[in-house]
Amino acid sequence: MRRPARSPEIGSREATDAPIEALPEELQAIRNQLGAIAKMLAELFVPAYDGGADSMTARAQSAAIIERNFDQIVEEWCASIENAAQWHAVNREGMANALIRFVAHLREPSDLRTYMHLRHHCQEGMLARAKPAEFNIVHIVLKQVILKYLRANLKGRRGEIARDTIVAAIDERRLMVAQFYIESREHALKASEEKYRNSIEAAPDPMYEIDPTTFVVMSANAAAEALHELLPDEREKNLLGTPLLDLCPEEMRPVVIKYIDRVIARGSEQVLDLPLSGHYFDVHSALISSGKRQFIQMILREVTQRHEMLDTLVKAERLAAAGTFASGVAHEVNNPLASISSLVQALLPAEKDPDRQATLRTILSQINRIATTLKDLVNFGRPTPAERRPLDLNSVINESLRLVAYNRRFDGIRLEAVLAPNLARAFADHNGIQQVILNLLFNAVDAIKSDEGAIHITTANCCAASGEPRVMITVADNGCGIAAENLERVFDPFFTTKAAGSGVGLGLSLCQSIILANQGTIKVESRPGAGTKVVIYLPVVANAALNPAIRPSA
Repeated sequence: MRRPARSPEIGSREATDAPIEALPEELQAIRNQLGAIAKMLAELFVPAYDGGADSMTARAQSAAIIERNFDQIVEEWCASIENAAQWHAVNREGMANALIRFVAHLREPSDLRTYMHLRHHCQEGMLARAKPAEFNIVHIVLKQVILKYLRANLKGRRGEIARDTIVAAIDERRLMVAQFYIESREHALKASEEKYRNSIEAAPDPMYEIDPTTFVVMSANAAAEALHELLPDEREKNLLGTPLLDLCPEEMRPVVIKYIDRVIARGSEQVLDLPLSGHYFDVHSALISSGKRQFIQMILREVTQRHEMLDTLVKAERLAAAGTFASGVAHEVNNPLASISSLVQALLPAEKDPDRQATLRTILSQINRIATTLKDLVNFGRPTPAERRPLDLNSVINESLRLVAYNRRFDGIRLEAVLAPNLARAFADHNGIQQVILNLLFNAVDAIKSDEGAIHITTANCCAASGEPRVMITVADNGCGIAAENLERVFDPFFTTKAAGSGVGLGLSLCQSIILANQGTIKVESRPGAGTKVVIYLPVVANAALNPAIRPSA
């Protein structure tokens, strides 16, 4: 903004603080506010403030007197404020700058710099932190100080008009600041409301405002609207304006009424693990007062994943208990089974009938099969600490395949193992690697949807890019495959594409942790409709004597 030309009478005083550059619309707003106030003051203080010849002469005379006594006025003004308001210290430079701009507007009413600064300070500066009463004290004191100098320098009719001019000018200033205060407070309130509204709207948890008398849903955020579309009991009804009870299944309505009554009686209430159409929610509600109005703020936090994790932990505990029980049973069965095996072996040499010999051999082979299965159960259920040691991966895979063969989920699934006969011994933890293989087998069977499902397991010797020997395990299926956008996330904890209740997404994350702990690598290759292949590389035992497959280089 271009400043108006200065009159030679003003002297050389210039404000030392940075100028405020106002936008055209801000200047217009100031002019509109000032125009209404100036019109009112003109009617009250004719002829001192009506813009006529007497008014402009009085303005110029008053400005000249202030300019001649500028330093004394600033000092008396600041000292009187400190005394009247009991302030420790007043910024004299800032007060001098304010007086310079006041005098400039007094001489030239179109000079709006004083109001540009006042508006700015009301919004984000010193006046934004001050109380309106404090600002009034500042200007009442200024008025009294200036009037003292006017009385000493102007007498008669000229003195009366000049004094009315100063009173009107300072009243104008106070009224403008009052409007700036209101404007800034409205702006702050609007910003606060917008911040609150955006916080609610962007919150990830569904949030509702409910009338405590009618139970009508008065407002809801975007997450609540999205949930509304997912729940079959709700999606056919409007969310806003509908009583909460009409959105609930009929069997839940008495529970909801009791819950709302507790919120009203206690001020807040919560319920955990509330089931809603296959989802689980923690519900937190509070009775909120806003002026004379009250509403219940209800927040739903989805805990389906937590519920599934707890369910998985319970199943794991039950499985552990079953494993302990199975191990005990296995020990008890092994003793009579050994006796039966010994008796059959004793009968076999004396038996001359070929058919009976074949029957005894069949009995003996089935006894050995039962004994092998019991041994696998005991080994799998035995809690042993993680320990990396030379490991025959082929034996671990065969052991794992025997275990899953008795699981009904693998009925009709073709399990094919192509295991390298000269496979180098891996250096890894037995229990951890077996857990990885079992996990991958169960993942593979879950992905197979057809009646011609097949799972292929292979082992091979190979080398890393650095030339170090490795052993490779692949587990491949002909299942549904994995979409490209999900392939990068398969190792993320809790990421799963399975239906709710079918898993919590920890399987592959756990597999990766185990493989990395054994200094190996794991990767997944997949395409939708083309099945999935998981490839694992593990380090081998460094000692060639323990690894017939490793030959020293020439």
